[in-house]
This record gives sequence, C-alpha cells and structure tokens, in this order.
Amino acid sequence: MLKHFYALLIFGGLSASGFAAGSSKIKVYFNTPVDTSYATPGNNAAYLYHTLDDTLIAYINRANHTLDIAVYQFSQGSGMSDIAGALNAAYSRGVTIRYIYDGKDSASTSMGLLNSGIHILPSPNGSSYNIMHNKFVVIDAGYAADATVWTGSTNWTESMFDKSTNNAVIIQDQAVAQAYVAQFEKMWGGSGATPNPANSKFGPYKTASTSNTFTVDGRTVEVYFSPADNTNAHIRSAIQRADKEIFFGVYTYTESPNAQDMKVKYNTPGVTVKGIMDEYSYNYNAYDTLAPVMGNDLKIYNGSNTVYHNKMMIADPDYPTLDPLVLTGSHNWSVTADTKNDENMIIIHDADVANQYLQEFAGSYEALGGTISHITAISEAVHDDMIGIYPNPIQDVLWIDIKEAGRATVEISTLAGQTLRSAELSTGRSELTLSDIAPGIYVVTVSDISGLHTYKIVKM
Repeated sequence: MLKHFYALLIFGGLSASGFAAGSSKIKVYFNTPVDTSYATPGNNAAYLYHTLDDTLIAYINRANHTLDIAVYQFSQGSGMSDIAGALNAAYSRGVTIRYIYDGKDSASTSMGLLNSGIHILPSPNGSSYNIMHNKFVVIDAGYAADATVWTGSTNWTESMFDKSTNNAVIIQDQAVAQAYVAQFEKMWGGSGATPNPANSKFGPYKTASTSNTFTVDGRTVEVYFSPADNTNAHIRSAIQRADKEIFFGVYTYTESPNAQDMKVKYNTPGVTVKGIMDEYSYNYNAYDTLAPVMGNDLKIYNGSNTVYHNKMMIADPDYPTLDPLVLTGSHNWSVTADTKNDENMIIIHDADVANQYLQEFAGSYEALGGTISHITAISEAVHDDMIGIYPNPIQDVLWIDIKEAGRATVEISTLAGQTLRSAELSTGRSELTLSDIAPGIYVVTVSDISGLHTYKIVKM
C-alpha cells in the first residue's frame, strides 16, 4: 500500500517533484538517494524509494490506444508491483500492445505472465548481432496530446527497480514518440499489430534514423539509436564540447576513445571531471586510461548483488549559459553497444534537468566517499523589487538595474569578504566591467535608500 501511496503522490497532483522546473513535458526519476543540497530553487530531484515500478505502471495505466514496448529483461520478482497485470489490463480495455524482448539471453522469464493475445517478438540470434538492450515504452504515439516515451537505464526486474542504481526519463512529445515508434517498427517488421519477422531488422541491419533533433517545451532533445546512428560519436562530441564540468556514471565503460576524450578534459585547466564506473568496467582499457589520471575523482561501485547501472553524463550543470545537458538511455559506453546491440540514447539540453541529474550523481558519488565542489542555486539573473543583476553567470560585463530613485553603492567582494570593486551608481541601468577578476563565485552588495541587498554571482 505504501508503494501505491507514493504513486498517488506523483500522479494525483499532490507533489510536483520530478518535473523539470521549466517544463511540464520532461520528467526524470531516480531509484537511489539524491542530494537535494545541490538543487537549484524549486528543482528538487525525484527519488522514488521502491516505487519506480509503480510509476511505470501509472504510465501504462494512462494508455488509451497503443503501447509499444522494447525491453531487454522482464523478470517480475515477488517484491515488484504487477507490471504484467497492468499490461493485461490495458489489453483488456482495448489497447493495442506490441512487445519486443531480447531473445538471446533468455533474460525475460515473465513473458508467460502476459495475456496470450498480446503480440510479442524476440530478437534473433546470430554472430553479427548481440542483444536487444533497449528499455523503452511508447504510449499513444498517434495522439498528439497523449504521446509519451518512457526510457532510461532500467530493466524490468526487482533488482533494477529497487536496488541497483538507475534512472528513468519521460518525454511527452509526439515527434519524439514517433521517432521511437519508427525504430520499434524496424525491429517489428512493419506498422501492423502483429510482427512480420520476414521484414524485421535488428542491430547492424537497421538504417539510420531520419530525424534525431527535436524541440520539447523549448528544450533541444536529441535521440539516437544504435548501431546505425553512430551513437558513440555523439557521446564523444558531448564530452569534447563541455566547457566547465563533466560528471559521468556508466555501468560498462570500455570505449578507449571516450576515455581519451575524458582524460583530455580532466587535464584541461578550469574543467572539473568526476566519474563513477561499476566494477564490471574495472579490467578494461578505459579504466586503465582514467584511473591513474583521475585518482580519487574516479569512484568504483562494487555493491553486493547490485550494480551501478546508469549510462549517463552531465555537462556544465552549474552554468546555465553554457548549454548544460544530460545524456542517458540504455547505451553503455562499449563497442558492442555501438556496433551490434539495439540501444537508444537521449540527450536533453536543459539546465533544470541537468541539475536534477547532478543531484542524483552527487548522492551516488558521496556514498562512495567522493566530494564535489560546485556552484549552488545560481540562476540566469537576479531580480527583486529593488535591484536587477544580470547575466549570472557572467563573462566580462555585469549589468545592474537600480529601481528606486536616488544613488546607490555597489561592492564586489570575495566569499571571504575581500572587496575587489566598488562604485557609485545612479537610478537606472549601469554597467560594470569585471574582465580583470578571476573566475569564481563572488558577492555583490548593493546599498540604496531601501537598505542592503546581497547576491551571489559566478564569474566565468
């Protein structure tokens, strides 16, 4: 009953936790503890304690027309909520369900729990093909108001939902949903309700996606499918384009080029890089490349009967003007994921989503003994009834709006209290040039007829 109460909190309107602060169409959830001390105002990450499966069921229960499911592993343990029951109930109310699962590893032991009327398709076996490793669900893709994608790193097992470290991201957008359906139907062999194995294409036999970049609530969202979309090239591009920060957490990290890119970033002055690998990656070249360089900034997860199962990276979450982003999905950083498996990866360019993933990363990283020094609760601009300060972070020029009549005094000082700049300002907009001040966090104090006003700014 407690699990269902938490699902009611999320879907009954009693809590906004889990919604990106600036978007009602992008939601992210985490199944291990997060550190909300890293949250920007009103942007606490959603930690679902043993209720990620209930959350999935709540989305399944929303389906009115279609459910397209591609999930590597479905093994419904005794401690899980009844996903099979939710799918059967959807089928009974007239929802068309198409389900693809991995046919190589015999990992989906619960397929027999599904109504026999639900059409299913296992992926093939073959030397040039490995596994169908996706974990996505597409809901009502043909209906603009309802089209939704569930993706992330979570297989449908008790350990994945309740013990191992995972994330889920939900996008409510028809164009994104249709991109996932297009990928699904390449494997399904067509657009019909029943599979057509003669036409189905898996792994390296698929063609590239026709569209990869979308706009969701004003945010840029990229979607890539392996192998045809050259997914690892986009991971490398995200690493290379990061300006100030990279935080990564990956289950299987074996790609040497990615490790070389990360090594370059780690050795770049002014760039912070912190990472987590599962112990599964311990004996591969990527670890051998990064461990001697990163030292204590690289943590190895070695939990008992659990794994660090995320496949994610966060770039520049503390710098809203520098294109903060998150990449996540089923795609591990391995050659097999990039060239043989069926995988998906989503990149979300949004400061609020990046900050939520930072909270999740911080919770896991600190649990492994790591520490992160970062900028907390910085927004694009500071405004109140009396003063306006922008942009924030800044490059060289700070603008200050004095809204009350009369003169004001402004001081720029270090966090330790050392005054670096002071000036007399008049009512209206004034410009302060700070190009000679080193990057860092500073305090702006404005004294006017209404009193003292104190703000934090970031100088890049």
